Amino acid sequence: MITIAGRPNVGKSTLTNYLVGEKIAIVSNKPQTTRNRICGIVTRGNLQFVFVDTPGYHKARTKLGDYMVSTVRESISDVDATILVVEPIAGIGAQEEALMERIRASRCPAILAINKIDTVEKDKLLEVIAVYSGAGIFDAIIPISAKTGDGVEALLKECEKYAQEGPFLFPDDVTTDQPERQVMAEIIREKLLWCLDKEIPHGTAVEINTFSERDNGIIDLDATIYCE
Repeated sequence: MITIAGRPNVGKSTLTNYLVGEKIAIVSNKPQTTRNRICGIVTRGNLQFVFVDTPGYHKARTKLGDYMVSTVRESISDVDATILVVEPIAGIGAQEEALMERIRASRCPAILAINKIDTVEKDKLLEVIAVYSGAGIFDAIIPISAKTGDGVEALLKECEKYAQEGPFLFPDDVTTDQPERQVMAEIIREKLLWCLDKEIPHGTAVEINTFSERDNGIIDLDATIYCE
């Protein structure tokens, strides 16, 4: 199991979706879009990776924020490795410092993934690599673009080093641990964040009451949307 951690909006869920090869985690331009830990499962031959997508690490100001921060901290413990996702900025922010300290304390092997490399020049990227190399806690530093997929295969190859011998944790045709109702509810919440960001509060929740599939494959949903 490998935890994917980082500050809000750094691209953790986009990376998880790219690794899995399908949409299992919602994404938006709003902070704290991901509220719970989500497992994305990648099975290749005799290897199975379980990537744990986590909420963005931030300074909590609400009970929900406390829960999300606690989820991140707990997810760094008792895993085979952690991928710390950062933006290509030549400076270590407070959130990154806190996460790196957590990694040190847990003695968890770590990989640094510098995301959004499609937005910077190469010389700027080298500055970021130099800054984080000085931390001395990363087994590898890999520049990636979760949006285009650049470098993601190299990241997955690096993750192979942490594979433990044993039976698969999930069937080889499963891509997430989320039940169907949760996936449906989260996709609706994502559309609310993108399409109705001016009309409804950021603090929304969706409950799927009933769903059924027609003979032609169309799914009918009855959902309740809760707003703060």
